[in-house]
This record gives sequence, structure tokens and C-alpha cells, in this order.
Amino acid sequence: MKKIFILFALIIALFSFTVNAEGILDNGKNLYSDYVYMVNLETGKTVYEYEADTVTYPASLTKVMTCILAIENSESLEETVVIPSGIFDDIYADGGVHMSLKTGEEISVGDLIRATMIRSTCDSASALAWHVSGSVENFADLMNKKAKEIGCTSTHFVNAHGLHDDNHYTTARDMYLIANYALQNETFCDIINEHSCIIPPTNKSDMREFESTIEIEIPENENYYEYVTGVKSGFTNEAGRCLITKAEKDGESYLLITLGANRDKWYNSNMAFTDAVTLFEYCFAEYSIDTIVSKDVSLTSAEVAKGNKETVSLYSDKDITTLVALSDNSEINFDIPDKIKAPIKENEVVGTFTVKIAEEEFSGNLIAKENVERIDAKKGLSKLNGGNAIATVLDISALLIFIIAIILLVVFILKIRKNKIK
Repeated sequence: MKKIFILFALIIALFSFTVNAEGILDNGKNLYSDYVYMVNLETGKTVYEYEADTVTYPASLTKVMTCILAIENSESLEETVVIPSGIFDDIYADGGVHMSLKTGEEISVGDLIRATMIRSTCDSASALAWHVSGSVENFADLMNKKAKEIGCTSTHFVNAHGLHDDNHYTTARDMYLIANYALQNETFCDIINEHSCIIPPTNKSDMREFESTIEIEIPENENYYEYVTGVKSGFTNEAGRCLITKAEKDGESYLLITLGANRDKWYNSNMAFTDAVTLFEYCFAEYSIDTIVSKDVSLTSAEVAKGNKETVSLYSDKDITTLVALSDNSEINFDIPDKIKAPIKENEVVGTFTVKIAEEEFSGNLIAKENVERIDAKKGLSKLNGGNAIATVLDISALLIFIIAIILLVVFILKIRKNKIK
């Protein structure tokens, strides 16, 4: 067996920075957020992280979990919720954003979810919790159960709205798991795709109209970033500016969690939005989804023993596509025999290969895409002159006579030279 190593650059490096390396992001130093986690959604590949497992406060990002549970535990978004008394005391005490829900007000589950996700109202979140579980406390237990189910390891909820509590915490990585889980739900996605909503009049309120708290997704806003859709913003003094955003461009999409911007700092604008645009622009420029191995392109060739062809081209049995950075190099290793014995059938596996790119490794089978017949001496002779034995014998005799004549001529010339020397 032999191993052939080929080092090739798949893409020309146009930038000098790579993920988590010194460069435009400088390991978080050029970002305003304290905790960051960013994933390419097509591949599930983490493209940037900074303090992603450090425990912090999620503020209103909490409401993503609240709303996905409300969707999952309601028969219909048209279900009517009758607002009970006394469930908003903590919100009013803390000065949380609210939509002025009143005791006895009748409002649909869908409208409560829209207000919660788009305008980030806290009373609507608590109303959803009460509707699903009968109390905020019971709903928090449901939230924590769901968080564990989807893989969160450092998250604990005590309320449905995210107003500060020391025992209400998460990490950037856990918030990614929660947001990504919610994005698998079509109803949830339909709601976050809206950047404004109108809540129809109820029995105790006139029509309410709300605009998204994520200013970079609003076309009329001066900071509009056309590739962003949702997902949720949040703020408390303890949590700072927090943001979950999803952006898509040219068939590539990313989900970004940023936590802890503008905390203990004074800025005229929300710097979580600044970080989001910086990170999305970075990834759209630095990354692309490429087919690094194509089953339609020959990877290498191999020598054939006893075949009607001296070599055979070898192909991968599959396409291999992944997210690559402009600065990534790739190494491919083939494991094939020194010579492949004929006969070889079309699509027969004759070896394997391994491709390494950045920190990823892929493997596959090498196949021949053509038949190669076996030819031995007897069989080869039998095919000469269309199988005419007499013609074949005459041809071989003529060839032998020619060879002998050449040998005699060489010997004769050598003797003449030797006599001249004497």
C-alpha cells in the first residue's frame, strides 16, 4: 500500500485573520459585547466564540424560551387568554416594559406572543406563562426542563420575562441552543420575520401597534442592515445589551448571540447592534460554503496491473461540502495499492482518501468510473489479428527475424571495429 500526500490551497487567502486569531476581532477586544457565540446554520459550524461558556444574565432573551413553549403548549394561536389579577406586580415594581394588560382582558395567545417577541413586553410574557402552566413558578420549571432537554448545561430560569434575578442566568452557548431550537418551529419563524405588529382591540383596550426593538432589522431605521431577521433583543442594568440575531446572504446564514454590551458604559446607541453588523460582515467576507471534493472530478490516478489500460482515474464516491475560510488550506491523503489488479469494474471501490481542512477531517472511498479488462499473455496473443492464428504466427516470426537481424548487424559492426583497432 502507499500513501500519497498532496497539500493544496483550496482558496486564495485574501485576509490575514482567521477565527479566534488576532485580527479584526482580536479575540473579542474590538467587540463591545462580553460574551459571543456564532454558528453557521447550514453546517452547524462554530465560526466565532468569546467567553461563550461564562455564566451571565439573559435579560429579555429569556422570552425566546417563553414563546416557543407557548407555541408548543397551545392548541392554537387563536386561543383566548383571560388576564388574571396580580401576576404583573414584579414587572411594575422593576419598571419592566409592558403593554398595559388589564385584569379580565381577553386577548389571543398569538397576539401575546407577537407583543412579547416584537416589542419585548413583559406582562405579555407572564400572561403566557400563566396560560400554559397556571403560574409563573410552574412555567419556570417547564422552561428549565426544556433547557436541559435541548442540551443547556448552565441555564436556570425563574421567570418568563427576564427581568433581573440572581438565580436567572445562562451562557451565550446555551442561548444559541435555545434560539436554534425555536427556529426549527415554523410558527415562531413567521412571528420573528415581522418587524412590527398590530394588536387588534380587545374588550378592555384599543388597538395597539408595536415596532421591533431590533432597530437594524427595520428598513426605515438609519442603522438598517438588510440581511438581518430577528430574533430578540434585551436589556437590564445587570445584563447589559443582549441580542440574538439571524442573518442570511447569498445562501449562507448565521445565528449570533451577543451578551453584555453597554454594561457599565455610556453610549448613544446600542453597541450590540454594532457588534452584530461587524460579525456578520466578517463572516460573509471570510467564509463560503464550498464543495471541497467533487465526485465528478478525478482526484488522482493509479497504475493498473495486467489490464487493457495502463492507468485508471479515481474519483470520490461522494461530494464533500463544508464551510471554509478564505485562508484555509487543505491536505488530501490517498490510500491505494501500488498497482491495482485488473479486472476493475465501473464504480468499484479501489481505495480510500482523507481530506483535512482547518480542524475538520473528511473521508471517503475512491472508485474507478470505468471498466478495465484483464489481459494475460495467452489472451493477449489470442486477440492479435482478429484471432487469426496463422497470421499471428507469421507476425511473430517476422518480428523475431527482425530482432535477430539487428543483433547480427550489431555483432558484425563490433567485429569490424575490433579488427581496425588491431
